[in-house]
Amino acid sequence: MKVVLMPNFTRETAYETTVKLCNALEKLNISFSFLAEDDFFPDEFRYKIISRDKLSEFADVLIAIGGDGTMIRAANIVLPYEIPVLGINAGNLAYLMDLETDEMLLLNKLITNQYYIEERMVLNVRVFDELNRPVLEEYCINDVVFARGAEIKLTSLDFYCDYRFINRYNSDGLIVATPSGSTAYNLAAGGPIVDPRIESIVLTPVCPHSLVERTVIFSADSEFHIINPGKTDILLSCDGRNSFEFRASYGAKIRKAEKKVKFIRLKDDTFMEILHKKMINK
Repeated sequence: MKVVLMPNFTRETAYETTVKLCNALEKLNISFSFLAEDDFFPDEFRYKIISRDKLSEFADVLIAIGGDGTMIRAANIVLPYEIPVLGINAGNLAYLMDLETDEMLLLNKLITNQYYIEERMVLNVRVFDELNRPVLEEYCINDVVFARGAEIKLTSLDFYCDYRFINRYNSDGLIVATPSGSTAYNLAAGGPIVDPRIESIVLTPVCPHSLVERTVIFSADSEFHIINPGKTDILLSCDGRNSFEFRASYGAKIRKAEKKVKFIRLKDDTFMEILHKKMINK
């Protein structure tokens, strides 16, 4: 088995966790290398670095070390290669991570095939300019967020589902989330938690200027069109990555992607058990 490690060394405990992980893998005779994604990468690990375009050659598994943001970034990187991701917590809440730093012995399950793959849906996002020319295409594991920019005023967004007009949302923004993303910004904005086994798309307005506009959960087969009808430029971000200017008269098409992200689970904790341990009983 070939393993590639992707540590986020901006996390306080990431260095110590990565050293423990390397020692555990060496004891199991599992070969590994590193995918360096930032400038915080210590020199002592650089002798085993590979580039993204070599992932399909060098990785049967990608192990992300950090928090949920690291896990999402890692999953986005390997999505084209359909490589499964295992998460080890070196963050705080780290809801998506499977192992804690004191659970390295469970890595033995990788070589004895005592694990399962949890597949989760992904969103495909395409943005078109005022002449209907494509200007952006992204994949989102958590959410697509439309938010106001530097000006502190309401955004207006026209929302269509399956080519039928649904509503013009006047709000601070809109969140379009997968079930995985329902526990992220969607939850903080008052949206519901959705079991990831229930494939669906969650639409949550952020601080809507209305008494009746609340979250709506749509079928995973729905196709959304979101249009900026006004003169105000809006920011669009996929999974918290760099913001894109969603200008006046721009449109976005959002639907379920054909690919799914694959998370490795070495433990048998259910969704609700993880929810209770990580969020309710933290």
